[in-house]
This record gives sequence, C-alpha cells and structure tokens, in this order.
Amino acid sequence: MHNGLTRRGLLIGGAVLFVTGCTRQAGSAANKHSQQQSVPPWDLGGRPSSPSAAAGGTWYQVTAGDTLSSIARRSGLEVDAILQANDLATSQLVPGTQLWLPGVVALGEDPLSRPGGPQEAEPEEPYGETPVRGSYKLVRRSEWTSVQVKGNNNAMDGVQRITVHHTGEHAGLEGVPEVEVLQRIEHYHQHERGWAAIGYHYVVGKTGKVYEGRPARYQGAHVSGANEHNLGISVVGDFNARLPNSLQLAALDSFLTDSRLRFKVGKARIYGHRELGKSECPGNALFAWVRQYRA
Repeated sequence: MHNGLTRRGLLIGGAVLFVTGCTRQAGSAANKHSQQQSVPPWDLGGRPSSPSAAAGGTWYQVTAGDTLSSIARRSGLEVDAILQANDLATSQLVPGTQLWLPGVVALGEDPLSRPGGPQEAEPEEPYGETPVRGSYKLVRRSEWTSVQVKGNNNAMDGVQRITVHHTGEHAGLEGVPEVEVLQRIEHYHQHERGWAAIGYHYVVGKTGKVYEGRPARYQGAHVSGANEHNLGISVVGDFNARLPNSLQLAALDSFLTDSRLRFKVGKARIYGHRELGKSECPGNALFAWVRQYRA
C-alpha cells in the first residue's frame, strides 16, 4: 500500500514489515451523518427539558463504542425494552443519538469494561448467499483475531462505492502465515497509527481466502479524506508489475461482484485507490485489471 509514494520499515515481533501506508484514519472525527433523534411513541408532546426521574426515565446520548447490549447492562433494561421505547427498527447505533431509558435514573458501569473482565464478542457481519462468481472462503474477523475494534470509529451508514487496494511489499515476511501478516498489519494500524482496527474492511489473501478486517458497519481508514460510505478491499502483495496469482485474482473477482450486489453498488463506482488519493496503490497491473473490471 502506498501513501505519498514512500515506504517505511516497521519492526513488529522481531521481523521487519515494510508498510507503504496507503491507509489513513478519518474515524476519529465526529460523524458527519448523525442519526435523527426519534421521539418515543408515548411521548408525542416532546421531550423533557432535562433527564429526570420525575419524567419516568432518563435520556442517554450514544457515544462511540456503545452497543445496545452495553447500554442494557449499564441501565438494567432489556435490549428489547430499549428498542421498543425508542421505536428503533435496527440495533445499529450512531454516536450522538439520544435514547430514552424508561424508569432509569442513572447508568452504572458496564461490568464487561472492567480490567480483566470478560469481553463482549463483536457481532458478525451478515454476508449473504453462496458466491455468485467463482469461489472463495470468507474468514470472519473472529477467526483470525481476538482483538476488539476500538471505539474511535464512525458508523458507515451505507456503502456507495468500493475501493481496491494492495497491501504493498512485506519485506522479510516471505513464508510467514497469512493470518500472521494480517495480525501484524492490524497491530501497526492500531498501535502506531492509533486507528480503531485494520484500515481495510476485507483483505484478499494469496490462498484465495477473503478475510473480514474492519466490520463493514464501521467507516474504514483506507483513503484519506474519502472514507465515508466507501468499502475498502485490499489484496495482499505488490501488484505494480504483475497481477495477483490465479486463486487470489479469482477470489477478488468473485468477492467484488458479491459485494456490489450486497450493497447495490454499480460498476462505475468501483475505484482503484490512486483515483481517490495521491497514491500508486493498487499498483499498475492491478489498477489496469480494476479498470477492465469496471468497463
């Protein structure tokens, strides 16, 4: 992956990982698309001026990292009760949204957030039916890492375009298992860049497996200034002078088509990274393939 046309050496776990850095985080800023606050169906006259027990509950403003489950644990309510009280049709929460918590005076500590306590499992992204073109194996995030996504992210709020990347050179990683390569990239993105998770939503490995990276419900960190509504798919390797191997290219082709159908994105909205930012990514050879796919 290339950013500013430079390469940087990264030392992780005793091995040098050259990361060309085509990703940047846009998720630390406030979400530009805050969800409209909904009035509970029983409160058609408007909201109370301040949270109080006298009003029969309290208002809670959703912050980054909140889930309905964590709010339920802190408030003592059931998830269904929160959904019903706020007339919510989905469990996805957007930072800044106000939730009415009936009968609640104040929220307590989430027991799962205590040091050494159990961790809440990330819900899996729904994907869909059998691949429509070719074949690939989809590897869920929970299958290659136990690291949780940090709270400094924004909701995706829908996908309108898809950007193809390559990871670039990984000097010194020849023969390193594919999963370990992903883990090292994510370690760099989280600990050196300070991002919520790996910048890409999906990563296509050399074995033809497609790895779920950052869950698609979160805005990615793969095109600086253009991450909104943008699904990032990266292909492991450097494809400036050559194409991915046959397994990898077939998986990319099939998965890209499935993703377009899943999110209802037209072929004209498929991009190479270099078209949206100053970068050589995804390499000359793979970019030529992207243009051919799009045409």
